[in-house]
Amino acid sequence: MTRYTISFSISFIWLLLISLNVHALTNPFQGIPFVISDNLPSATAGRQVVVISNRFFKPAEDYALVRGLQPRYHMFTFVTAMDNDTALVKPVSGIVEAVSGLSRHLDFLVYVDGHGKTFEQLLQRGFEISERFGIHVVLFDWPTDYLALRKTAQNADEVTGNFIKAMRELDLVRQQQFSNASFSVIFHSMGNHIVRNIVDQKLETYMPANLFSNIIMNAAAVSQSNHAKWIEKVSFARRIYITMNDEDRPLQGARLLRMAKQLGSGFDGRPASNAYYVDFSEIASIEHNLFLGRSDIEKENGQIFRFYHEAFHGKPVDLRIAPGFRQKNNTLVYIATSTDQQVVLLTN
Repeated sequence: MTRYTISFSISFIWLLLISLNVHALTNPFQGIPFVISDNLPSATAGRQVVVISNRFFKPAEDYALVRGLQPRYHMFTFVTAMDNDTALVKPVSGIVEAVSGLSRHLDFLVYVDGHGKTFEQLLQRGFEISERFGIHVVLFDWPTDYLALRKTAQNADEVTGNFIKAMRELDLVRQQQFSNASFSVIFHSMGNHIVRNIVDQKLETYMPANLFSNIIMNAAAVSQSNHAKWIEKVSFARRIYITMNDEDRPLQGARLLRMAKQLGSGFDGRPASNAYYVDFSEIASIEHNLFLGRSDIEKENGQIFRFYHEAFHGKPVDLRIAPGFRQKNNTLVYIATSTDQQVVLLTN
């Protein structure tokens, strides 16, 4: 093989990786514009999204946003509401003030996004989830709007301590003001680096033990190799759901870039004994986000919405007898090798 052939092959692979992996930066959902505001219209009460951000805002400059992490790892808390096509973003002192105007009758979902999101895009995601699922959304925001996955992974390492700090504060709020509501968390795509970091950095004992009913590890862009070892140390939720799709296009790109099969594409070896695996592979095509209601697949299959709705609201999703779940050979539940945990395929 000549050096020209090698050079061409490397260039081709690089272009393939880019085409697979920058979809988040070039997708048609460019987010919603926002303005900093000292007041939110009273009509938006109950329809607000809370943001805990690790981005580099400059309060002295009317919260001008500079790309990257806040240099001193300070977190900013905002309450946001929609005003026509613009998001009003109100800085507040902390989570206690942020939730003071929220209804006591709705459940909470903490959302941790993955690679390639601007602040505007994350706001859009929060409002979409809140409206679709009738739930309070707390966005844990961190800079991920880079081309390189490596930079996003590095930022995940940097903000893991802040995530724990924020969740401890949220747990106090839960105990004092929202004791009848359920709290769950979804780690989406590369957001799963944060939950893995909690274990890798031996910080799991600092997480509030009773905050989360459900952890949803959605389309996890972390290596599947030996994943059971660290997931079995995640003890700060009643249930863990891991979603999979072996045709997930962004995860295929991540596999090439990271040189490792991603957990959201499936797994080899033994499953984690404390997790439920939900496999969308038979119906999901190349989809990476199956909870937003954007794709025809979601619109045509009500079982997808049912799964996420129940999981987001902190319920134990019945994967055994509820319609829509079956094994490849048409039985209801697939019992994974060497464990009694359920690996379930979601189908029509």
